[in-house]
Amino acid sequence: MERSIDDGSLEATLTRGMNEGTYPGAVAAIGSADGIERIAVVGERDPERGKAMTRGTTFDVASLTKPVVTATTTLSLLEAGEITLSDELRRHVPNLDGHRRGGIRLLELVTHSSGFQPYSFSEEWSSVEDVLNGLRNRSILEAEPGSRNEYSCLNFVYLAAALRGATERSLGELAEQHVFGPAGMKDSSLGPLSDTGNVAATYDHDYRDRILRGEIHDPLGWAMDGESGNAGLFTTMDDLARFARAYLAADGTLLSAATVERMQDDWLPGLDTRHSLGWRLADETYPAPNWSRVGLGHTGYTGTSLWLDHDRDRFAILLTNQVYDGKGTGLIRFRERFHAMVAAGRFD
Repeated sequence: MERSIDDGSLEATLTRGMNEGTYPGAVAAIGSADGIERIAVVGERDPERGKAMTRGTTFDVASLTKPVVTATTTLSLLEAGEITLSDELRRHVPNLDGHRRGGIRLLELVTHSSGFQPYSFSEEWSSVEDVLNGLRNRSILEAEPGSRNEYSCLNFVYLAAALRGATERSLGELAEQHVFGPAGMKDSSLGPLSDTGNVAATYDHDYRDRILRGEIHDPLGWAMDGESGNAGLFTTMDDLARFARAYLAADGTLLSAATVERMQDDWLPGLDTRHSLGWRLADETYPAPNWSRVGLGHTGYTGTSLWLDHDRDRFAILLTNQVYDGKGTGLIRFRERFHAMVAAGRFD
């Protein structure tokens, strides 16, 4: 049952970050498998229009799409026996027989150990087919699969393609069946959005040079109309809290307890970076030095993050529209401060 909400020092912390120019507005929530324990809302969701941030504001959470939608769906399909992580890409994605990338395993995609370069995009691409055809004609494999950990959005573009190929369903349909429906995420979808009345505006400084409201910020997600797997999720703080609670409970709502337990392992023990299945593991100062090393988390380019700690039954959600003002506003340092305070119980 959800406890009474007390902003307290959490609101003060978010306000300080806003006053430092880190973001125009923010929503944060801290809780456990039992419910939300602290929440705070500050600032503006749309500075140009002077619209205040609210608890129910919808955010383009960018790369949080990777663990929340694509990785969770992958593991759910694994539990259903529809795929295996040892499957090679060529089993599910057509026209890869003549490419080395066809031999990449789904495991190497979900752990960012495929050898793909970090990103690739052309403004000429405007559909799922355009992107996959364009990538097929580019040399994007920079290292032998399994030889390095290199964060790449292309891993999840291909992972989403494999999920569609294995099931003959869209990623949006799979997300509804395996994530949104089971977790009770009633205000979540893969964009773009038709209703932009309470959405956090972003700004595309690279390709469109304009304010975006309900359009997918990530270029690949934009071109693929929400089917890219690396970005495109629009969601709210309350829906992410529902997702986090289901993950922490590990009661089969999303995934079995056995799967969630193995996700807390380092799946790249022979490489320098610790990594789980679709999630980063807490390490060094990420997300903060006092965070449990079995913590699972991820960030999003637009200014969002979600961290889970099964050892301490704790989740921390921080949603901002930082990218509205560009990327050099100090959010990385603010995130570390925020997560260090969460781990220390400063908001309890």
